[in-house]
Amino acid sequence: MNLEEKRKYVLENIQLVPAEEKKLFDFNFACVFTRNSVGMERGKRASLEEVVSIVHGHNVLLDETLKRNVYNHYKAYNMMLDYLKNNSNQELTEDFLKDLHAELTNGVLESGGLYRNVNIKISGSNHIPCDYIKVYDRMKKYFFDVNNNDKTAIENAAYAHLQLAKIHPFLDGNGRLARLILDYFLIKDDYVPISIPSKRRLEYFELLEEFKVNKNPVPFENFITELLNKEYDRLIELIDRYKK
Repeated sequence: MNLEEKRKYVLENIQLVPAEEKKLFDFNFACVFTRNSVGMERGKRASLEEVVSIVHGHNVLLDETLKRNVYNHYKAYNMMLDYLKNNSNQELTEDFLKDLHAELTNGVLESGGLYRNVNIKISGSNHIPCDYIKVYDRMKKYFFDVNNNDKTAIENAAYAHLQLAKIHPFLDGNGRLARLILDYFLIKDDYVPISIPSKRRLEYFELLEEFKVNKNPVPFENFITELLNKEYDRLIELIDRYKK
């Protein structure tokens, strides 16, 4: 099956999976996504078992900032799911993006939810994000562009992620936020969410750089398609256990 055939199969058959089994599958994904996304940062990474313990509120012997980032990311992901479920319009708004960033950086960054008021450079990148004075105008255009275009769902999800990472509107947490927004647009258009493996971080950063410097989103779109295929394969395997 190609990607669209897999997507159709899952949409038509996912109800065959018992509710508790699907709930566990979704919880496991949220923990893997959290581990991978927080694990893109430099420094010590949490194991999947440690992520599960943290989100369950158990004590884990890890750096306090790392634990907070893990807990915040898990909460922010579920906040995003609730927003998509409870808002029929589902347009990405500035207020929601800022609220999501505030949740991601709660207890870690004092300016959570506020656009940066300084200029920044990204270590290892040839791209310099726009002057902080231009952030407001760039973000205004960003919201219009991601909500009003004739792109395919994958193209738009890729653009929403790449352009947010390029603008880098906040002091910290931009990468984690952009990965949430990637899944926001996939879910909005009835695709499954994906998790970019932290072990492929260098490849991922190269794809970001290709867009930031050369304005070429295609390699990242292909990357998303590959990860979507793998995620659908996992779901199809789950469904087929219960399909008679």
